[in-house]
Amino acid sequence: MVISRFFGARARARSEERAQARAVVERLYGEAVRSTRQSIFYQDWGVPDTLEGRYDVLVLHVHALFRRLGALQREQAAQTGHAEADTDAAGLSQALFDHMVWDLDTNLREAGVSDMRIGARMKKLAKGFYGRVAIYDTALDAGDEQALRDALDRNVYHKVAAPPEGLTALAGYVQALVAASETWTWDALAHGSIHYPDPQGQRVNIPAKETVR
Repeated sequence: MVISRFFGARARARSEERAQARAVVERLYGEAVRSTRQSIFYQDWGVPDTLEGRYDVLVLHVHALFRRLGALQREQAAQTGHAEADTDAAGLSQALFDHMVWDLDTNLREAGVSDMRIGARMKKLAKGFYGRVAIYDTALDAGDEQALRDALDRNVYHKVAAPPEGLTALAGYVQALVAASETWTWDALAHGSIHYPDPQGQRVNIPAKETVR
C-alpha cells in the first residue's frame, strides 16, 4: 500500500510538471500570436492580411524567442558543462517549436487544406521557417540594416510591392524586437512571462492609394 501511494504521488507530480511546462509553452506562443494579430502590421505597414502574411509576421515574433533561447542554451551549457542540446533552454525551445508546428497544422486544416496536402504544406512551411530565421540572423548579427530590409521585402512582402515607409517601420520593429528579447531572462522565459515591444513606436503614415476613375 505504501509503495502504491508512493508511485501514485510520483505520477501525479510528473503529471503536474507536464501541465506546468505545457502552460509555459502556451503562454509564450500565445503572446507571439497576440502580437502577430495587431492590425498595425496589415493596415498601416502594408503586410498582406492573408494566411501567408500573418505566418510571416508570426515568424518574426517566434524568431526572437528562438534566438534568445539559443543564446541561453549556450550560456547554460557553459555554466553546467552539459551539451547545448541537454540544457533546459533547449528543452523549452523544442517544446515551443513542437507547439508551433501543431498550431500551424491545426490552422491549415481549419482553413480547408486536405489530409493529402497537409504534409507537403507543413514541409514547405518548415523549410521556409528555417530559411527565414537563418537570413534574419545573418543580417542582425552583421548589423546590416539593408540586408534585413531586403530579407523582409522578399519574405514578408513577397507577393506585393512593399510600401517604403512600411518596410522601414517593420525593419525598425524587428530590431526593437530582438533588442527586447535580449533582456528576457531564463527565469522569465521559464515562467512564460515575456513582453514584446509596442509596434506603435514605429508608426508611420502611409499615403492612401489614389482611386483610379
